[in-house]
Amino acid sequence: MSYKLWLVGLAILLWLQPTPAHAQNELVVAPGGPYVTIPAALAAAQDGDTIIVQGGQHAGDLTVDKAVHLIGQDWPVIDGGGKGMVVTLVAQGIHFSGFLVRGSGNEPDRNHAGINVTAGDVVVENNRLEEVLFGISFAKAHGSIARGNEITGKAEYDSGRKGDAIRIWYSRDVLVEGNTVYDTRDVVAWYSEGIIIRGNTLRDNRYGVHMMYCDGAVIQDNVLLDNSVGIYTMYTNNVTLTNNLIRGQRGPSGYALGFKDADNITATGNVLVDNRVGVFLDGAPFSPLGYANFQDNILVFNDIGLMLQPAVRGAAFHNNTFWENSIQMTLAGGGRPGSNDWTGNFWSDYAGFDADGDGRGDLPYQSDRFFENLTDQEPRLQMLAYSPAVETIEFAARSFPIIKPQPKLTDPAPLMAPSPLPAFAQTPASSSWPILGTAVALLALAALFGWSAMSRKPLSVFRKPYSVNREPSPQHANATPAHPPIAARSLTRRYGQAEALSAVSFTAVHGEILALWGANGAGKTTLLKAILGLIRFEGEITVNGHDAAREGKAARRSIGYVPQEAVFYDWGVLATMQFYARLKKASPDRIPLLLQRLGLEPHAHKAVAALSGGLKQRLGLAIALLSDPPLLLLDEPTASLDTATQQDYLTLLSNLRAEGKTILFASHRLEEVEALADRALLLENGRLVDIFPADQLRARIAPARPTTDNARPSTPATALRLATAQPTSCPLD
Repeated sequence: MSYKLWLVGLAILLWLQPTPAHAQNELVVAPGGPYVTIPAALAAAQDGDTIIVQGGQHAGDLTVDKAVHLIGQDWPVIDGGGKGMVVTLVAQGIHFSGFLVRGSGNEPDRNHAGINVTAGDVVVENNRLEEVLFGISFAKAHGSIARGNEITGKAEYDSGRKGDAIRIWYSRDVLVEGNTVYDTRDVVAWYSEGIIIRGNTLRDNRYGVHMMYCDGAVIQDNVLLDNSVGIYTMYTNNVTLTNNLIRGQRGPSGYALGFKDADNITATGNVLVDNRVGVFLDGAPFSPLGYANFQDNILVFNDIGLMLQPAVRGAAFHNNTFWENSIQMTLAGGGRPGSNDWTGNFWSDYAGFDADGDGRGDLPYQSDRFFENLTDQEPRLQMLAYSPAVETIEFAARSFPIIKPQPKLTDPAPLMAPSPLPAFAQTPASSSWPILGTAVALLALAALFGWSAMSRKPLSVFRKPYSVNREPSPQHANATPAHPPIAARSLTRRYGQAEALSAVSFTAVHGEILALWGANGAGKTTLLKAILGLIRFEGEITVNGHDAAREGKAARRSIGYVPQEAVFYDWGVLATMQFYARLKKASPDRIPLLLQRLGLEPHAHKAVAALSGGLKQRLGLAIALLSDPPLLLLDEPTASLDTATQQDYLTLLSNLRAEGKTILFASHRLEEVEALADRALLLENGRLVDIFPADQLRARIAPARPTTDNARPSTPATALRLATAQPTSCPLD
């Protein structure tokens, strides 16, 4: 009897158990069926099902309204045909992965996107998005994830017209992880708490990351390269930024990290390299009880390490490394600095000592250079940087205390050694942190014209409508100069324990063009700076027989130097030429000839500020030629010029070569090197690897575009190599 009761009880229990509403199924979309289209499979699917799409091309305007796993195999294409949204995900819990999504509409007011997410807990993973206005858009999509996607925008639009690669709107706890984003507008977030942006590679965009009202955000382990602005945070509290590599932000502001009206900031372990400004603070911390803590960051080779509004108070800077920034700290608009804590940082321009050996300087570090204070109030004075006039000003400030400037900052216990470069920011070829590939910023401070605004624009491919005379010009055919124009022997330059140049030796021939070629950190800029006599070095450099170290003035008489982007005072063209002719003690009779030859004669009475970029470069070349020097040094001569202007400028250079000028130039334009140069000097990690005919350069390099397969960079170093790859060029520096 008890046995029967037990069976009855078991039956009742089983009857009371809830029955699954639906057993999960797998549906297949393929040319041979069972489903031919994605909408047909969606119509048959229920929540929890998996739909496998095997290749093929599918129409856009696709709406997924069930909580399915929609998985692509062999990269099925969903094409919007240039109209509206391509894919819209409206059900909570969707997993969308493995598709090539392309061809959205182009109406920004309607947010035409590749993937539009309007539900929570959605995962968008390992997709490729091309030719879309907006990439992935999250709106009220709490807890959603964008992971491992590759996103690029519409190629025909400039950065302001492109849509955002990833947009987060009123969406809490969104994770953006491991994506590769290039040639778009921004990764942007509004009114979204608790978001995490981690492990992404963001390059050639307007903003890397732009956030407003995103309390509790975490931004870590990202690589940001060659954007206009790196990470900019506004009206946001409790934000944490750790271990980000940010290099080459060189838009009009060019901030690597920017903060406005933000509270409770923690920035640690970030590496900020070769930007216009490393860190910008305006109203950060915002409230009297708020904080802004910057610790263990490395700021290296930026035009300005820190830029603060004078009202900034309560920020703390501890154990940071400020290495060879042109200006370590500046106050935007001048004024008196607020009260901030600068204890225990490394400053590369510190001249104190450590008698007790505790690793900290025995004298305080002060940033009080009189000339820097002047440039805070009048930025155009930067044109005089590294000129004798600056040294005269500083000597006067030291000699006459009445004009000694008020210190902008005082570090009472500066560190004596820089922090080592963290592993995520190192290139595989080097473990020495200055060999990061950013020494190019040192030459941005031009001896004649001030600092260089080094824009990072993709290569504008131009063909070769001009030819270069490869034979010696008739007037120099029989000349036998006594000394080579440049001879370097065992040239070595060290920064601390690291070598930016190591035993480099070469000799230039009169009347030839030499191109400096190499990846980031190769030592190209350091080499040019050494020839100009602007840095100390070991070994020997002679310029037309004059030792560049011991006879610098005589050596420089033979050199004409043109920076990438010349900075001039706001005079007219003719007045500028006359001013530099007096400085160079050159005959004023050459001015009309040079204006005519370089096509500047119609612009002689224009203000320099009214000139186009191409005409400013011509003016820089005209000034370099005032004293008719036999040697020209050029830094990225056409980097900021359009294609037509590039061609005209290179034609001018080829004509100068035909006249017997020797030209040494650094470039990352393969076509430019092939068109102009006789020989190429290949530098790697400070060493001269080889010298060979320039027409062999294309065979020596391995150009690549960002990967379009589904593989993600496995390490930050791999991501760095991927993000810096350019078609037909080495990584930009």
